[in-house]
Amino acid sequence: MAQFIDQVQIEVQSGDGGNGAIQWRREKYEPMGGPAGGNGGRGGSVYIEATADLNTLLDFRFKTEFIADTGVRGGIKNRHGRAGQDVVIRVPVGTTVRDLESGLVIADLTKSGQRTLVAEGGQGGRGNTELASSTRRAPHFCEPGQPGVKRTLELTLKLLADVGIVGLPNAGKSTLLAALTRAKPKIADYPFSTLEPNLGVAKSEGQQDGYVLADIPGLIEGASQGVGLGHKFLKHVERTRVLVHMVDTTQEDIIASIKTINKELALYSDHLSQLPQIIALNKIEMLTPEEIDERKKEVLAYLKESEQENKEPYQTLKLTRENRVFAISAFSRVGLTGLSQRVFEIVEQMKELAKENEVNIKYVDEKAYDHGDSSFKVNVVDDVFYVEGDRAARLVSVTDLKDPDSLFSLFQRLRAMGVIDELLRNGVEPGADVVIGGLNFTYGEGMS
Repeated sequence: MAQFIDQVQIEVQSGDGGNGAIQWRREKYEPMGGPAGGNGGRGGSVYIEATADLNTLLDFRFKTEFIADTGVRGGIKNRHGRAGQDVVIRVPVGTTVRDLESGLVIADLTKSGQRTLVAEGGQGGRGNTELASSTRRAPHFCEPGQPGVKRTLELTLKLLADVGIVGLPNAGKSTLLAALTRAKPKIADYPFSTLEPNLGVAKSEGQQDGYVLADIPGLIEGASQGVGLGHKFLKHVERTRVLVHMVDTTQEDIIASIKTINKELALYSDHLSQLPQIIALNKIEMLTPEEIDERKKEVLAYLKESEQENKEPYQTLKLTRENRVFAISAFSRVGLTGLSQRVFEIVEQMKELAKENEVNIKYVDEKAYDHGDSSFKVNVVDDVFYVEGDRAARLVSVTDLKDPDSLFSLFQRLRAMGVIDELLRNGVEPGADVVIGGLNFTYGEGMS
């Protein structure tokens, strides 16, 4: 059985755009032709796409870095460079994507085929053909490619299930899942036999459509704060529409066990505490009819006292105390038909309500497009001015430093970026050494 992994961190990096080219026409009767440098190719982008073929994030334990191809440099005869190949990261349906630096959720992939861009590839730089103008017919410079985007993301899988089965350890959750579906979870007569969520599809009698159940590992007091095993899996019931609360009727104080689970659900999130809840009093095969009636009366009295039936969505669904408490035996399969039918009815009602109240959440992910190629800083060490920044270094790398026209264009671009103003703020004077991209320049008269 594959290990269930539901949260991982990955590094993604889109490809840099290819540099433009400085080339010239070299024809038989025109040895000194005009500019002919092509544009650089676009860098590959990184996408994350949901697929129904996966049900765990296990693969990301072995591969955590995803790097797209760099665009190819422009070529001769105005040939554009080849674009870098995109990278598509496939994840299970139900995966949320969060940017670790900002802490913001940038995507919630709930449908198969849903795709989101997480790192845009850099644009290719223009070659000297496109940079030619009426006043500059033979530019000896080109544009550098735009750098890619690098970021760290957190992937979290939240199971897509209609119904979450919750309860204390050994309450019979896995037995119920096995009885209602074809799932084959591990079942044992000791606590914490379920170490990972299990899914199954149940079909109510006479219904073609079914509903998906998730058996959540047993919760204990303090689970919402990280105690026990179940705390890691509370997120998997966040997407459910209905909760089936399994209660072991052989316990001395069944009300205390119900309160424990409800408390942990409420502490984890208000949403969980507001979900419709069906209470399944399990293991009645071990009780007498009188004891079963007594247990039901205890639960009904508790529900009346807690006034849960007056909360939304209980009023909307017309759920009363009496029609959401079931005495069952998951082991002997007693009482399951009525329970399954009621769960199916509530799931269908909740789906209709969801359609009426559906809100399309649009995630704004500006960092996917943040190439950060204009940022720089100036450090002064022993009267030498070091300009540190990717964009500045790239501009130098694609400039013909022997051509005065190219040097003047470089100066103009650096000034437009704010580099010259920053050098002046740091006290640069004519004759000072300025280092950009590992190359040494002398700051000259009139450059300010």
